[in-house]
Amino acid sequence: MEGKIFKLIPKKLKRGDKIGIVAPSKNLGEEHKDYLNKFKDYVEKDLGLKVVFGKYIFEKDKFGTAAGTPEQRAEDINNMFKNKEINAIWGYQGGGSANQVLNLLDFKAIKENPKLFMGMSDIDVLLLAINKMTGLITFNTPDSKRGRGLDLDFDYSRKSFVERIFEGSKEIKPNSKWKCIKEGKASGKIMGCNISCILKLAGTKYFPNFDGAILFLEGYTPDVEEMQWKLEQLKQNGVFDKIKGMVIGFIYSFQDEEQRKEKDINIDFEDMILEATKEYNFPILKINEFGHKCQNAFIPIGVNVDMDAKKKVLNIIEDFIK
Repeated sequence: MEGKIFKLIPKKLKRGDKIGIVAPSKNLGEEHKDYLNKFKDYVEKDLGLKVVFGKYIFEKDKFGTAAGTPEQRAEDINNMFKNKEINAIWGYQGGGSANQVLNLLDFKAIKENPKLFMGMSDIDVLLLAINKMTGLITFNTPDSKRGRGLDLDFDYSRKSFVERIFEGSKEIKPNSKWKCIKEGKASGKIMGCNISCILKLAGTKYFPNFDGAILFLEGYTPDVEEMQWKLEQLKQNGVFDKIKGMVIGFIYSFQDEEQRKEKDINIDFEDMILEATKEYNFPILKINEFGHKCQNAFIPIGVNVDMDAKKKVLNIIEDFIK
């Protein structure tokens, strides 16, 4: 891809539309059939959508870690983009192997068939790469699951799904007490969210362009030492030199009491951020509306936002669906 990449805006969902479910990363166990069926019941009965499963969604690779070979997983994604009857694509869950499909994606077909692409955790690898290579606005969302007390079992996440993806709402509604970590105002495009998945792209052509961005950052189960080197790697890759602001999401291992005890975490993640960014003046805001095992606000990647950390204000300022 050469030259300037312009934003591609997908169409919003409406009743009667079809959602394609793909599994680009971790393989599905038996319990996931129940989660999928409950998700399917919800979107079909409550929202009037139709769910279509990828051809290889229940496959397993020879190592038992991924939902099929890289070729199979990429084929499902490419076919969903090329299928004119599919209106949105949702990565079922994360894992560790989504980057195996990157060189197999048909970015030309994706660019010619822009549509909603959603997911979280390891799917962030694809959200960021697709946005970088095509300009398509992608969406950090919960997993397409129901039935385990997370994901779309949360009222807040279901409301966010409708308001953001059906109605195009630009409001990121607080569902927790937001906290100013470093004062200031900034505007820029959203880039993030999972710190491990951002770093998987370092050194590749898929690494995001952070010039003028607002870095959205969350983490699943890192301990203090792991988070230290990951923050340092972001710094050494020049990310902190380029961004205009930072929004910290839910850091599961630092905010869940059992995780804190298990990993012997006795500090707040915000203190680590202040130390890692002490030579920078950009504003930093702490919220809890994106990340793992929390309620999710459906975050559009590549879209401009305004932030005022002191006033604890965060607003999307441009269209992201049409």
